[in-house]
Amino acid sequence: MSERPPSPLPAAPPSPGLYSPLRLGSLAALLILTLVLGTAAMLHVSYRDTMRQQQTTLRNLAIAFAAQSQVVVQAVDQALRQVGRSYRPAPDGQPQRLAYFDEGGPAREYLLGLHVFGLDGRLLASGAPPGAARPAPAAPTGALVRGDTLRIGISAVDRTTGRGIIEVVRPLRDAAGRRIGSVLAEVDSEQFERIYSLVELGEGGSVTLLHRDGTMLVRGPSLPMNIGRSFFHTPLFQQHLPASPRGAFETISPVDGLARLYGYDAVGNYPLVIITGMNKSVALAPWYGRLWTAVSLLTLVCLALAFLAWRVARDTRRQQALIVRLEASEAQAGRSAGYLAAILNAVRTPIWVLDGARRLVVWNEAFTRFVGRTPAELGGRLEAEVLDPAGAAERERRYALVLGTGRTDEALATLADGAGDARSVIQQTSQLLDASGQVQLVSLLTDITERERAEAHLAYLANFDAPTGLPNRNHFRHLLGAELADAAAKGTGLGTLVVSLARLHEISDLLGHEAGEAALREIGVLFQSQLPRAAGVARIKSNEFALAVHAHHGRGELEEFAQALHRRLSSPFSVNGREFFLGPRVGVSLFPEDGQSADELFRRAESARNRSGADGETIHFYSESVQADLDERLTVEAQLRRALERGELRMVYQPKVALESGRIVGFEALLRWNSAELGEVSPVRFIPLAERTGLIVPIGAWVLQETCRQLARWNAGGAGLKVAVNLSPRQFDQKDLVPMMQRCILETGVDPRCLEFEITETALMRREGEVDDLLHAIRALGVELSIDDFGTGYSSLAALKRFPVQRLKIDRAFIRDLGRDEDSAAIVRSILNLARNLKMSVVAEGVETAEQLAILRALACDDYQGFLFSRPVEAGQVPALVERNRAVAAPAT
Repeated sequence: MSERPPSPLPAAPPSPGLYSPLRLGSLAALLILTLVLGTAAMLHVSYRDTMRQQQTTLRNLAIAFAAQSQVVVQAVDQALRQVGRSYRPAPDGQPQRLAYFDEGGPAREYLLGLHVFGLDGRLLASGAPPGAARPAPAAPTGALVRGDTLRIGISAVDRTTGRGIIEVVRPLRDAAGRRIGSVLAEVDSEQFERIYSLVELGEGGSVTLLHRDGTMLVRGPSLPMNIGRSFFHTPLFQQHLPASPRGAFETISPVDGLARLYGYDAVGNYPLVIITGMNKSVALAPWYGRLWTAVSLLTLVCLALAFLAWRVARDTRRQQALIVRLEASEAQAGRSAGYLAAILNAVRTPIWVLDGARRLVVWNEAFTRFVGRTPAELGGRLEAEVLDPAGAAERERRYALVLGTGRTDEALATLADGAGDARSVIQQTSQLLDASGQVQLVSLLTDITERERAEAHLAYLANFDAPTGLPNRNHFRHLLGAELADAAAKGTGLGTLVVSLARLHEISDLLGHEAGEAALREIGVLFQSQLPRAAGVARIKSNEFALAVHAHHGRGELEEFAQALHRRLSSPFSVNGREFFLGPRVGVSLFPEDGQSADELFRRAESARNRSGADGETIHFYSESVQADLDERLTVEAQLRRALERGELRMVYQPKVALESGRIVGFEALLRWNSAELGEVSPVRFIPLAERTGLIVPIGAWVLQETCRQLARWNAGGAGLKVAVNLSPRQFDQKDLVPMMQRCILETGVDPRCLEFEITETALMRREGEVDDLLHAIRALGVELSIDDFGTGYSSLAALKRFPVQRLKIDRAFIRDLGRDEDSAAIVRSILNLARNLKMSVVAEGVETAEQLAILRALACDDYQGFLFSRPVEAGQVPALVERNRAVAAPAT
């Protein structure tokens, strides 16, 4: 037996200055100060971020309201110009009635009246909405009639409500350009105020429309006494607006003297400014919440640190006293060490005793051998320093249980011995009292490593296949049962696959048994590589394997897995420099549709596998309906892979027509497939399949080449046609896409300005970061770009502005309901307004009725395409169709 040698004199306790209350207090104070400074810095950063975010929000609101206001003012200005162009003086000099409101002008909904005045202030003409009884105003005077450009002012302000009449005046000139009067438009400020009041900016928040001379025109919520008042002396007009037409700032409100944040934006080319405001206290409300939270947490942490410092100082004094008592106890135990050593060293299993601090007090020679240390290295050491530190936490839990209950604990554990080898042991631990009455722990280890290895080997042989290391048939059924229980509890699907390698025996027949065994091991590794997707893999017979596969997304996910596995197993398999083909056949069943138990699913997967190959197919699902669908898709895919080489693909072309002139302005190239085996196959069936399999890349290249050749032939005769080609999202991943396009254009000699690529909005916005550079590279070739199916995705204005796109195509879903659904008309109108603001043209798809065409013409859409004009036509019919159209449309032009 060995034990820690007794000391002739008690060891001196640690220096009291090391953990003195003064030093601990200083450390705690320094830490608290650090926390306070760090918290203050973070709060300062948070304050600046909050202010910046709120200013950005106010600026963006100002931009949005400025855009809305610009639309209204543009409409009113257009009305003024229209009246100015159409006005003719009456021969009798009597005031005329303006017909603008009878014709449904674009600004009709905003106007209270339109009036024409002569240079002498006499009313020459007037018009008002139907039912309006408002009298004509006095002639515009003062600032509104000075200058030769459009002027804006406000009059008739109601000091109770703050509402007034916004007057927009434009000079009136005759055919020779001489000024003969003024045209005045009256706009009710209530419409602006109602829209501005919809925005919730908290107490004191506002949206205000100002003239560039500082005059307040409209405010929401209303501030009656300030309407018409000039604010030209404020920082907005003196500092910020001269520096930038758009921005945000903080200042004291000239209205009530409160600190506020503001965002502003100039309204296009008009002398108007939108400013949005928010009380600084409202803007900082979220930050105040974070401030109080941080202060509260900081207070709690500081209190905790102070408490911990006090506890550490107290525990240090107690520990010093405990050390003195332990040393006395060890000295007493040393006097009986000789007697105890003879007893403990006679035991061939490791035994050791720990004191209350888990330090080694007594140990036998078997323990020193187990931990690989000499007795001199063990004296006074903590158990965790010499006996498997990784298991120290678990041993401490058991020691606490023994000390708490007084019972002996026996536990199976794995410990690393002194050489680092893992050993399976049974550790028995009991408590005892030393001579001074202190509680100690005594432990005994029984090494059962070799016994467990023997048992594990027997269990392995019973459950695993030796050549491949995979579970055997029996173990797979247990694995499958456990996975089924889990899938049933979670309500998810689970697939069972049985795979037979019909030609596996050819390897042994040709190269011998050892080569066959080596091939089996490689095949086992191949199946194990499927484990990221498969829940379990097993070898169930000499040439048969089984897999349990998660199918959280249903049968489609399982089909993809089965096809991928089949393709991998169908690849040439190399053994000793020879290539073999394994001839895989796969049977699949799916829980819960095809069975509830492991035996039932396994049996039905085997049944499906047995059908595999009978009809030439090598993958079969137990479900006949799903199998029929899979068979059809595999058939279509197989035929589609040969469609190009067989020349079964062709292009048809649908014309695009200008709404104003009725002339054909271009065509869209559309792909068609007439299979020798399947007949005419709808694009709805084969295009998604080509996308999923990647066949769309070579097909897309063929489509572009064929379209360019056809376009070059048409335009060689002076046709001057333009053709649009659809780009697939899968083609975005094609590394040589732009070089391929450039090569096509050069080889066919087509003018790139006659070529256009259409990209769906959904695909564009889903990958906007990736395709930005690609679109600019395509545009650099000289071709045009358009967004197809616009309105079905979610386009950000920033992205639309950034992308080099010239055209939007409105999705046929919105065109279909024109005339029946006001929402569709509103959406189409919004898209047209957006396109005009972004300087893009618009094409309406799927126009099939005259009513749809009439509505699009009223909305001033640019072009359209659809069955109303023509279905897609063959390439040979295009020249005749263009000639007929030009003959019919010529008189209109």
